[in-house]
Amino acid sequence: MLSILDDRRFRLAWLSYTASSTATSLTPVALTLFLLDTQGGVAVLGLVLGSRTAGFVVGAIIGGMITDGHPRRTVLTVASAVRGTAILASVAAFTVSVPAICAAILVAGIGEGVFRGAYQALIGEVVAEPDRQRANALSTLSNRLMLVGGPTLAALLYATVGGSVTLAAAGLLWLGSAGLAFLLPRGERPPSNDARRRPFADYAEVLREVGRHRWFVAGLCALVVWLALGFAVQQLTLPVVSRSELGGDTFLGIALGCYSAGAVAGALLLSRWTPSRPGTVAFLGLGLYGLVPLALTVPSVSPEWGAALVLLAYFAGGVGIEAFNIPWFSAIQREVPPERMGRLFSFDFMVSHGAAPLGLILLPLALTTVGQAPVLLVCGLLTVAAALGALAVPGTRRLADPRAVTRSEPSL
Repeated sequence: MLSILDDRRFRLAWLSYTASSTATSLTPVALTLFLLDTQGGVAVLGLVLGSRTAGFVVGAIIGGMITDGHPRRTVLTVASAVRGTAILASVAAFTVSVPAICAAILVAGIGEGVFRGAYQALIGEVVAEPDRQRANALSTLSNRLMLVGGPTLAALLYATVGGSVTLAAAGLLWLGSAGLAFLLPRGERPPSNDARRRPFADYAEVLREVGRHRWFVAGLCALVVWLALGFAVQQLTLPVVSRSELGGDTFLGIALGCYSAGAVAGALLLSRWTPSRPGTVAFLGLGLYGLVPLALTVPSVSPEWGAALVLLAYFAGGVGIEAFNIPWFSAIQREVPPERMGRLFSFDFMVSHGAAPLGLILLPLALTTVGQAPVLLVCGLLTVAAALGALAVPGTRRLADPRAVTRSEPSL
């Protein structure tokens, strides 16, 4: 897997992505602790973190309008520079007001939303198709490793040097990510001149591209169900189950650690294995995540078996989500023309992450009115059903639509 780093362009892009992932893993913990210590109250925390999510969705929309009309190098550099500057500004905003903090974090989220789509599109351009799965696996692996160690590092930095310095460190990492992206070779032309001249009008072209790939539409629907139900419900219930049934917050950390360990295992597996039917592996993997909410119903009935089943489910869910992500990204990079690839990635992130907050808003009402166990059961079963149901759509088993035009045919 590491041999892919011999390519200088990918190596610089990957280093920029790794620096970005490190900053991304530091920020939520440092921000949460600093807010609770200085502003007080969960309401303020929710407002600020919600601003970050809203910014990400806005960034995905903006990315859809600019990523294909400008060199990837330029988009990555500016996106990381915006994030770094915004996080540094948020340190000063803590002395001003909560709205000022929200504004700074919103801007940082916008930069994150732009960066994600541009990076995946860049991999599709600079890495040859036989190597893309390994490139995606290495990117996923570095990101997951940062998500394992980053929160611990953030907590140690916060205890040692305080919130301002920890947030400033994250901001400097993002500026470093911008510097690494800036070192990418110059002279690259925008993938699409039309997208640069008419960013709003040509967004309709992306919708036409989406319609050409039935496997993409099916996968996006399954992703929405996963994020809005399966992933959201465990975010809400794991802390409650950990404290009431499984001994406290320590178990929560262990469960999330198992999830990250499973994701690392999945990334390593997909770095060495290219399945002949990648879609079958991807959607079976996504369906595995449905085991997480199902397992969370067990501790109230059997705490002895419940703990082991929950940890096993989180590990399987981590393996499954990377078994989905890596073939999914590789398929988009393979099947979508370069002049529309960045916008399609942005559309993916915009729709899937834009729908996710709906679950966080509506599920608490369902949990209090219907009950925790029935809601977990329904969310788990629907996550499995959506993933397996996608396999019935033509093209999903190979992540290649039989109706798709070839690269030699004119663009729509």
